[in-house]
Amino acid sequence: MQHLSQHHRTAARGAFGLPTRVAITRLVIAAALLLPAVPARAVSPAADTLELRGQVVLPPRAVLRGRRITLTLLRVGTAFNLQTRADAGGRFRFKKIPAGTYSLSIYIPGAGEMRSTLDVTPAFADADGRVEKRFAYDEDALAHQTLPVQRGMVSVRELSIPRRARNEYAAARRDLRRQNLAGAKRRLLQAVEIAPQFIEALNYLGILAYQERDYPAAEGFFRQALEHDPEAYEPLVNLGGALLSLGRAEEAVEVNTRAQAAQPKDALANAQLGLSYYLKGNDTEALNYLLLTEQLDPAHFTSPQIPLANIYLRNSDEQSAVEELEDFLVRHPDSPEADSVRAMIRRIREEGGSETAATAGIE
Repeated sequence: MQHLSQHHRTAARGAFGLPTRVAITRLVIAAALLLPAVPARAVSPAADTLELRGQVVLPPRAVLRGRRITLTLLRVGTAFNLQTRADAGGRFRFKKIPAGTYSLSIYIPGAGEMRSTLDVTPAFADADGRVEKRFAYDEDALAHQTLPVQRGMVSVRELSIPRRARNEYAAARRDLRRQNLAGAKRRLLQAVEIAPQFIEALNYLGILAYQERDYPAAEGFFRQALEHDPEAYEPLVNLGGALLSLGRAEEAVEVNTRAQAAQPKDALANAQLGLSYYLKGNDTEALNYLLLTEQLDPAHFTSPQIPLANIYLRNSDEQSAVEELEDFLVRHPDSPEADSVRAMIRRIREEGGSETAATAGIE
């Protein structure tokens, strides 16, 4: 990814006028863009870029000698992505990256992939603009929390893709790294013209259409990819996000249920399924999957705390709602929504328990 790569739009709003669309519009097609190989003094808010550095800590001999951990960093809502390898001690560094919310993929050879959301923003940076993060995984986490990485046998479909189409796809990836979205789109269309079964190219075309908020076109590309491989996870979970953006809750529940069943440990699949149930009005199922999203990735870029707070408010549980909103602020203090969330907390505390407070702002 992504997880889901661009902004979902839905007009629904929750109690106190707290916009549910805050969560939905932050969905990102992370799975599609996160392609693994095989707190201190604040900086000035005017700082253009920051540095992310840290360490991945694993049990002894978790990684075979000569193998390296690969980290892929995706800026939520954009095509901006970087990749690096950790050194033998698990230390890594990403230099000169724009402040923002990122999805980090950590590929651990022999174990699988771990994903985390993190804010690389002034609130978490030291005076030199460095954000430090430490990711520690024990043997149990590696055995039960990693996401599977596709590897091993090559399918007949993959073998059928001509080298010329693969070259166009590789060039499109380079264009994306240079933020040349128009060039990337041209090359991807050429790749699909050469090889209509090239689902990776179709998936990326869906992502680019999504970035342009052309959700019907995005849906079309994802469905086209799934026609060639109904089990392909990235276009499946991305289709679930596109359907959310289109406000088609019934279909979104069906598709996101399939995605969550395929990868039950993927926070994005759980978040989208929770949001699908939320939009459908099924608070019980929404609560289950949004809480699971928080367990899997507490800072997940879909901001599950927002719809969870709305659910709690609808059920007159102001204390739980405030706790969710406060948790959001701890994890995303520089978020554009932070001031609105603080205002909602104040209003809940001022009007909590009253009939007005329980219904204000619901549309």
